[in-house]
Amino acid sequence: MTTAKIIWLIVLSLAFYVCGWVCVFKTSLLVEMGRRNYQKNKLVQAYPFSSMVMKPWYPAYIRGAGIFIWLWAIAIDCLVLFAGFR
Repeated sequence: MTTAKIIWLIVLSLAFYVCGWVCVFKTSLLVEMGRRNYQKNKLVQAYPFSSMVMKPWYPAYIRGAGIFIWLWAIAIDCLVLFAGFR
């Protein structure tokens, strides 16, 4: 594996891990942003499933998405590093 590919893998892995961390540990920030955008913008309200940000289970959904992102990042790292996926 070349140096450029290794650097690319590290950068993408870090981006996924940080995104998952934000979803799991900064859930209230993401929920507030989503609810504020939903209430301010009528165009956002026109999208299908856009009202899900107002549901009481939305923070749990965001945390679950963060864990899912972490699992995908780990799976990609394992494939590349241990299985010889090239």
